[in-house]
Amino acid sequence: MKPLFAGMLLSISLLTAPLFAKEYTVETYQEVFKGDNEFKQKQAIESLSLAGLSDPAIYDVLEAKLLASLPQATEKNAIDYSAWLVKGLAYSGNDKYSETINSIMNGNYHKKLKKYASQANENLAQYKKWNTILGDKSQYAADQSQQNNAFANALRSDDLELMRLAAKRIMDDRQYDDFILAILSNELKTPRLMADDKLAIDTYANMAKALASSGNADYRDVIENIATTSSNRKLQKYAASYLKKFY
Repeated sequence: MKPLFAGMLLSISLLTAPLFAKEYTVETYQEVFKGDNEFKQKQAIESLSLAGLSDPAIYDVLEAKLLASLPQATEKNAIDYSAWLVKGLAYSGNDKYSETINSIMNGNYHKKLKKYASQANENLAQYKKWNTILGDKSQYAADQSQQNNAFANALRSDDLELMRLAAKRIMDDRQYDDFILAILSNELKTPRLMADDKLAIDTYANMAKALASSGNADYRDVIENIATTSSNRKLQKYAASYLKKFY
């Protein structure tokens, strides 16, 4: 889905520290979005992208902050800030926020902000589906955080785009807990959704890259196996390059 990942580009290179190092709660999200620290708000929004949280108690506060920001969204920094907020609102997957998003799409706002509102409108429908997967507690491990369990649900899902997004976030946030690496390893050993198409190849390539980039030698054989026995030659080449680069 092109708009979804185009929208993600707004976040590239924002931070150098892992975003998921902090375990957010509904209350901490509310505190952040009620405050005035834009950097912390952007961190919180990034964490929502794979949190599987749809609680209006979070997004009502985010929506209020977005609406308050719009009158100032006439110059670069202010437009960027409002764009972050509208992007975050889409992570709710809740149709109650579509009116606000549509009002920005169709309103008299800067073209960049309208563009991100349009992407958010599409992402809202995507996250309605994804949050159901991410927030499914039936497979949650009691000894793991909400964030780790959401990652695991994404990687075990039947949605290649969600699996790919999880792999990319694992790398961006350097989320290399043993629990996460074991899930990645299991999925790579038995690539259920592997097919000879761009999305499937890219998804499993990113998962292999995430496992290799952990630097954990316990999983080297998994990457080596892909590099030598995968049925897809492109994936073999990707895995071989990861061995050279990360180990």
